[in-house]
Amino acid sequence: MSDHVTAITQLYARYSLSIDARDLESFRDCFTADGRMEITGGPAFAGAEGLARVIAGRTAESPRHENSNVLVDLVDDANATGRAYFVLRGGDGRPVGAGDYLDRLVRLDAGWRFVSRHITFSWRA
Repeated sequence: MSDHVTAITQLYARYSLSIDARDLESFRDCFTADGRMEITGGPAFAGAEGLARVIAGRTAESPRHENSNVLVDLVDDANATGRAYFVLRGGDGRPVGAGDYLDRLVRLDAGWRFVSRHITFSWRA
């Protein structure tokens, strides 16, 4: 069990690091082939093309992601749900947004991946 939780926690970090680095390949590898990311009251991105739009919209000045309070609930050896808080920080280090992730995850041969990620902002600057 702890190996699964560690691997999923690493996935949360890989997501943030890859989106901030605008590393499309690593970002896509965080999701299943048909993975979906949706922002409450905003856009949804699905599949390889949709996820590519997330990275395409980022610049060196885009806010950086920080995760905390990652909570993983294993359904079985191949399925899990996860929740976490996030903070977005601007170039000056000040918070420019915060909210929650609510995720469904699956374990593939290549490791744990997000099936869906629902993002809800608590606030934005």
